Amino acid sequence: GGVHVGGKAVVSTQSTGGTNGWPAPLLKDVKLSESKARELYLSAIKIVRDIYQKALLVHADLSEFNILFNDGEIKIIDVSQAVEHDHPSALEFLRKDCSNITDFFKKFGVPVMSVKALFNFVTDKSITDDNIEHYLNTAEEIALQSQDLAEDTVDAEVFKKSYIPRVLDDVKNFEQDLSKVKAGEDNEVLYREVIGLSHNMRSGSTQPRLLEEINDEGNVDEGASDSENECSDENMEVDDQGEEEMDQEQTDKLLHNTSHKKLSKEENKDRKKLFKSAKAENRTHKTPKHLKKARDKKYKSKK
Repeated sequence: GGVHVGGKAVVSTQSTGGTNGWPAPLLKDVKLSESKARELYLSAIKIVRDIYQKALLVHADLSEFNILFNDGEIKIIDVSQAVEHDHPSALEFLRKDCSNITDFFKKFGVPVMSVKALFNFVTDKSITDDNIEHYLNTAEEIALQSQDLAEDTVDAEVFKKSYIPRVLDDVKNFEQDLSKVKAGEDNEVLYREVIGLSHNMRSGSTQPRLLEEINDEGNVDEGASDSENECSDENMEVDDQGEEEMDQEQTDKLLHNTSHKKLSKEENKDRKKLFKSAKAENRTHKTPKHLKKARDKKYKSKK
């Protein structure tokens, strides 16, 4: 048993592998060169991302103590305690998994992403097969430039203890966060990747924020960006009429809440489109009921 992604088993419910009758060693017991450690780090974080994005799970107890090393590759084991990606504590567990992976590979001199950056990599829905390598190369360059900076250490500790909304309904003060983003003070706005928002939070995300920021530094014309947002807004309309009415009711309730009265007419319009887009996006990543029932039945049978 285990988790298969792309037809390949990346996670096993039991210890497997090895050669000539000997079990494969745990990653914690393997001596790694810096180059091999870097290779395995990239492999590990891609597996964590695939588990989250494709299997819709979070391992919830990931570390070098339950990763096997066999034939130069790694396989994650002990997945019996994994939780659904929409479990109330899933993001907290994922944050801990990211922290453990980061701490382990950092020991080998690997230019690892910060825990926050790794968390964003795992949860960002706009990372695709076409841009993932560009994303990882960019992240590595940033990591090399910011290694051992004191402010990054402080930022990491704050991130580990911060509340991260999983859906827009859980965001406590959206307009305040929007103002922070506009002012460039957005380090505390931690939910954009999880929910699927663009860098400026005015629409659904069409490319990773890390790459958006690189493009912004390259003097991307603001007018062109606004035009692209308008075009993407047009494509945000939900085809299913019943779902659209549900979104309308939900967004109207939020827009008429007293905490949103300070928003301008334009910002309210953007907020309405934003909710509609995010709702549509969340539906595409929602775990189907028949899969949830099957998994619940499987876990109950193991107990």
